[in-house]
Parts: sequence; structure tokens; C-alpha cells
Amino acid sequence: MNLLPVLDTQRRSSTNRRSIVATVLRCALVLLIAVAIRLLADRQRPLERQIDLNFDVDRTLIAAVLPNAVDVGAVIADGMRPVYDAASQTIGFAIATLPKAINVVGYKGPSNVLLLLDTTSTVIGASLLNSEDTPEHVAAVLADTVFLHQFRGWTLGSPDTFSDVDSVSGATLTSLAIAEAIAVRLGSEKPSLRFPNELNATDLELMFGKDSGMTLKVVSNVEAELVNSSGQPAGNLIRTGPLVDSLPGYQGPSELLLQLGPDQKTVKLALRTTYDNQPYAGYLNEEPYFWKVFRDKTLSQISDIDLEEERVEGVSGATMTSMAVAETIIAAARQHVESQQQEQQLVQQKRFHWSRHDTGTMVVLIGGIAIGLTRLRGVRWLQKLWNIVLVAYFGLMTGNLISLAIVFGWAAQGIAWRLAPGLTAVIAVGFVLSAVSRRNIYCSHLCPHGAAQQLVRRKGQTKKLPAWISRLLWLPGLILLLAVTVTVFGINWNLAAWEPFNAYIWYVAGTSSLILAVGSLLISRFVPMAYCRYACATGRLLDYVRRSARSDRFTFADGAALTIVIVAWSRVFV
Repeated sequence: MNLLPVLDTQRRSSTNRRSIVATVLRCALVLLIAVAIRLLADRQRPLERQIDLNFDVDRTLIAAVLPNAVDVGAVIADGMRPVYDAASQTIGFAIATLPKAINVVGYKGPSNVLLLLDTTSTVIGASLLNSEDTPEHVAAVLADTVFLHQFRGWTLGSPDTFSDVDSVSGATLTSLAIAEAIAVRLGSEKPSLRFPNELNATDLELMFGKDSGMTLKVVSNVEAELVNSSGQPAGNLIRTGPLVDSLPGYQGPSELLLQLGPDQKTVKLALRTTYDNQPYAGYLNEEPYFWKVFRDKTLSQISDIDLEEERVEGVSGATMTSMAVAETIIAAARQHVESQQQEQQLVQQKRFHWSRHDTGTMVVLIGGIAIGLTRLRGVRWLQKLWNIVLVAYFGLMTGNLISLAIVFGWAAQGIAWRLAPGLTAVIAVGFVLSAVSRRNIYCSHLCPHGAAQQLVRRKGQTKKLPAWISRLLWLPGLILLLAVTVTVFGINWNLAAWEPFNAYIWYVAGTSSLILAVGSLLISRFVPMAYCRYACATGRLLDYVRRSARSDRFTFADGAALTIVIVAWSRVFV
């Protein structure tokens, strides 16, 4: 009996199992590096959260919108800084999108936008203060004189529909991220300048007395969760100030506290702060009958209360104050219910942006997978036609190319999948198929720069390359290692300038990307696929997680990846 075929089958099976294990481990190493990069980036965010309180305001930016402005005051509420005229009168407000919009990223990181509001909290001007996004794309946004003007008329507390925003051509993701940052900032609760104090321990004493064991977990400038002495949720506490602060009693408006039980029905109400006369206003908290009509009701039910039908009468000695308080409770309940409904609509409608190029990207992905995984890849005329499609449409029209800037930028700041679903799908397909299909589909059948190199290559017999060129096969790995190191140590280098991919959006591309693109295509005329073979760090990353006939062996790249994991996580725990 010939045992060689059996032994050969067993050997191949064993090798295949080892290659699967090795591929899984390599993917795990890449994932560990990505997680470490994210944790290291998050560590810097507490510093960024001070931006709203200390952001610098260029007086020329304000003067261009508010010519009478002479000074900018300190923060008064929720990051708002008043703008004063020569008579020290407030003529507007300045706010910044950071840190509220710290999680909104474009290609690489968040952007900080200065918004100028009039006294009705309506946007009258917007300027980009700074951005961590790709410099070329930021420059394109700044060069577009119309883009930031479209946010005029948006209002704090109720931003316009995000889906109606016109993005900047060539910097779509950056401009959409800026638009969403503005929507997030304006979509937060509108602060009250009359009642700026947030919920605190004094409110707990007012509602529950001393030593109640209750604690507050503030979730917004309006609401806090109640936690009892056992650490269990005990309902919510709501203040009306930011919701309604303009209904006057005898001398001014009042702010109320509403305690909601676990069933979201009111348990207790109390007067928190008032501009009305004392001690008369204080009579309200001593009159239990006045609050009866508002107890044991949801906010939705309170918002439907008709004071005349309920025959609500004012408290003796504080009639005007108590009736204004009753109207404030109803108006605040109505405003809170509407705000929650608007927030739900924002989540459902505003956070996802799908364009015609995202549709086209999905079509290209399907086509690339179909050609790369079937016998169609051997049809020469189809391959040439497909290369033209990749360059002319996928590259020059969509710009959805995988790059080091995208991979490491999103690893650090989060994946902008809602703003760039097409690009997200490209990255997912590139990495997943490399790991499971044994083929690097992105490099071979999706990358526009690879397709361009195939189109310009010389036909006929290729001359033997000098030995020194073959030794450059280590260069992509070195570039990749340097890019990972730069990112792990938080060095702010523009990785987009290291690759030619930005050149496909040529009208916003930097000089370095254009030179790399043109130069690598010229070299590929004589050295087939020169950039892919001897310089592409992105392709090297995709190849690292790809299964191959030799993927079961421990390589220098594995040692380098393991070293980066150790260094990155040591920085995380330091």
C-alpha cells in the first residue's frame, strides 16, 4: 500500500491548520495594536475637555460678524461666552464644538468650530478654529467660502436637518464631520442664563432632607439619575430652568424641581430658585395641596394639563408666583417631552449619510470580489476594462481608498461609519477577505493605484531587474512599522503625505502625494507594479493578515508586531 498520498494529505492538513492559527494570531496582534492606539488617544481627551471652558477667540472673527463687539467675557453657562459691546451690553455669544463633539471624526480626528450666536441663540457665524483631520482636506474646507455660511440660522437646542448639508467636494468626510459636530453642539440642551446652576447635593437635601443616602448621577444640564443608599436606581430629578425660564410671576421667573419615580411618574415637586418676592414665594413648598394636581403623573400627562379645567388656584399670599410656577411646570414638561422626541429623531435620521458615491462604491466592491474570486480574473479584456473603471471612477470620483491615514486615524479616534459607509465597507472587505480568502482582493482588484500601474506597464518581455531593487522588498514593512510607532507615541505627522492615494482627489491633494503618485507611475513603466511591491505600507498591512502558503511560519513581521503590542500596551498601563 502506497502511504505517500496519505502522508501528503496529512501534511497539507496540518500545515493548513497551522496557517489558520497563525492568521488568527496575526489578526489578534493587529487588533491589540488598534485597541491600544484607541486607549492612548482617549487618555489625551480629558485635556481636550477643557477646550470649551478656555477656547481662544480671535477678535477679528467676531468683529466680522458682530462689528460692535469690543470684548468677550468668561464662560457663564455650558461653555457659552458672552460678547459685549462698548456699553458692556451682551450682543451675542460664542461657543465651540469641542468637547461636546469630541467623538465626531472625519478622516483622522475631530474639528473645533467657533459658533457665534445672537441673543436669541441663533447662529450668525461659524469659523474653523482648528482640526486634527488631514491637512489637505481641512485646507479644502477653509477654501470653500460657502460651506460654513450654510449653518447660519441654526438654533441652539434645535439644529437644522443634518441630511440637508452640502459637503465640500474633495473633502466630503471632513466637511460632513464638521457639519455633524455643529449639529451635535447645537443639539445639546439649551442652557439657561437665568438659572445656570446644575443639579447638586443641595437639591437632594431640598427633596429628601439630610442624610437621605441618595446620590445624583447627572446626565444632562436638565436631568440627573437618582441612586439610593443601596446603589439601586431610584428614579430621576429634573430641573425646569434650562427648559423654561421666561414665565414671570410678580417680579420674575422661577425654577422647579421634579422628582420622577422608577415608573417615570412624579413623586414630589418643589420650588428651587425664584426671582419673585421672598418670603412669599417660599410659601409654595409649604403648601402640599398646590402640588397635588401634578403628582403621580408622567411628564406627557402633565404637559396636557389645563389649569382652568383642573381649577388650580394660587397659593394665598403668592398668587401670581404660584400660577406662574404652575404654567412653568406644564411648559417645561412639554418642552422635555419634545426634546426627547427630537433627540430620538436625530439618532435615527441625522447620523447616517449615504450618497450616490457610496452606492457606486458598493457596486465596485461587488464587482471586484466577483472578478477576484472567480475565473473572471483570467479574462484579459475584462481586467483591462476593470482597471479603467477603478482609476476613472473608484479613484478619481469616490476617493474611497484605504490608506495609513484612514486606518490609524480611525483606530485612534473611532470609525466614522455613519458619515462614510462606503469607505468603511472598503476597509472591512479589504481586511476580512485578506484573512479568510487567501487573496488580497483590495490590492489586486480594487486599488485604483494598483490598477493605474497595470495600465501603464510596458508590454512584452520584462528585463531582469538589478539585484539592489529586489532588496527593497523590506521597505513597505519599514514604512508600516514607522507609521505604527508614530501613531502609538502620539506624534502628529501627516500620514497621508506618505502615500500617493490622496492624489486621486487631485484638486485637494498635497504636493507629496502628487509627487509620489506621478513618480511611482513613471517608475512602474519600467519596474512592474513598483509601488505595490517596494513601497506600499497599506498593502503590506493587508498582506500581513492574509493567509498564504507560508503564513504558518514565524516571520520578522510577527516579531515586529509583537514588539509593538508590548510597547503600546506598556504605555497604556504606565
